[in-house]
Amino acid sequence: MKRFGAIIVVFLFFIRPVSGQGSVSLQTGKDQESVDLLVRYLKIDTSNPPGNEIGAAQFFGEIFAKEGIEYRILESAPGRGNIWARVRGDGSKRPVILLNHLDVVPAYSDAWTSPPFGAIERDGFIVGRGALDMKSLAIAQLMVMLRVKRERVALSRDLIFLGTADEEAGGRQGAEWMVTRFPELLGGAEYLLNEGGGNLVQSDGRVLAIGLSTVEKTPAWLRLTANGTPGHASVPRQDSAVNRLVKALDRLIRWSPPLKVTTAVDQYYQSLAPLFGPQDSHRYRSIRRELEAPDFRQMLDSDPAAKALFQNTISVTMLEGSNKINVIPPFASARVDCRLLPGEKVDLWIREVAAIIGDERISIEPILSFEAVASPVESQMTEMLREVIGRRYPGAIVTFPVTLGFTDSHYFRRLGVKSYGFSPFIAPPQMLGDGFHGNDERIGRQVFVDGVEIMYQLLEPLIGRH
Repeated sequence: MKRFGAIIVVFLFFIRPVSGQGSVSLQTGKDQESVDLLVRYLKIDTSNPPGNEIGAAQFFGEIFAKEGIEYRILESAPGRGNIWARVRGDGSKRPVILLNHLDVVPAYSDAWTSPPFGAIERDGFIVGRGALDMKSLAIAQLMVMLRVKRERVALSRDLIFLGTADEEAGGRQGAEWMVTRFPELLGGAEYLLNEGGGNLVQSDGRVLAIGLSTVEKTPAWLRLTANGTPGHASVPRQDSAVNRLVKALDRLIRWSPPLKVTTAVDQYYQSLAPLFGPQDSHRYRSIRRELEAPDFRQMLDSDPAAKALFQNTISVTMLEGSNKINVIPPFASARVDCRLLPGEKVDLWIREVAAIIGDERISIEPILSFEAVASPVESQMTEMLREVIGRRYPGAIVTFPVTLGFTDSHYFRRLGVKSYGFSPFIAPPQMLGDGFHGNDERIGRQVFVDGVEIMYQLLEPLIGRH
């Protein structure tokens, strides 16, 4: 069961991909250009909040203007910039969108060993907030746009670059605003590539699998508000709002929602089965039965990330009460980050949460929620990826991990756009980098350069006129 568990734990949201074969990129002028652009981009502070993505949109706009690429900068609110650009094809096939988000999560500079927006090169890495999430991927997408334009590649499809604001806070000022206000700019796209995916290797560095994400767990961000008797803190009150809230949260975090095998997770494990011999592969093909096995459940209990593939999750992240230490407030609230399995209904989940809390004086309000929509596992995109991976990493397979977090892809899946999460940055963890949403975020310089080339290799057969 150790190998079984190890496979599960590797396929996580924004997993650090691994590879040992196929690195053929040389330090060419294009390589240096992509590195220089990434360093410049990382210096632009787009921390959300407040976002201020307009600086990033202008950065891309200046490049597109210089290259003669059609583009538009659109602000959903002052400073909340989004950018759209297009290289036209002959229209014989529907467009492909390269989606990225311009904002990054805040960085606590005191915890970094270099300024988060200093964007330095150190020990073979490019260091800066956004190096992994996801400014490096945005530059890889940009380089594809520049290459097809400069080399006058004959395209069967329009190639659309879309950089959006506000993804780290749910995308309402970015992707949601764009698809609602400017659907014509999407051109009836057939495919979309975004962040996500996950790749698997052996300890010797041999690439076993490249992940293409087709579906994500969905958020059910909730605000819990308790009311109670206020007063002076020198006279404790058992029914105070804070006490009620703390008791409710205690019940909630002690609860373990039921384990389930969704169609998407079953499909994912089916795709992993070819990696194993006859004795083990059947376990991946019968994951519903395995979930009932005591040793499998014991493994899940020891690995929260693995367990999250099989259940709705709850994380208490924000608390608010009195603004003075000696005042018992009339209200207290908490924000709870719940992630639901594909197919789960938000309204039913809220009822379950309310039943576990068991206190009618605590209201539950959804802050952000939507239902999961899946893209098809088999498509021309999948076929192209298999061909590219087969050439670069012989013997590797394509798998379909379920993304534990969520991205902006869901806005486009609702419109019928086949949207996939994919990471072209394939390298051992010690070479790839670290610090995703944490300190000293960084990406390996050579890993980044190789990823730029891999991105082009994947897209060229899909968009080229052959």
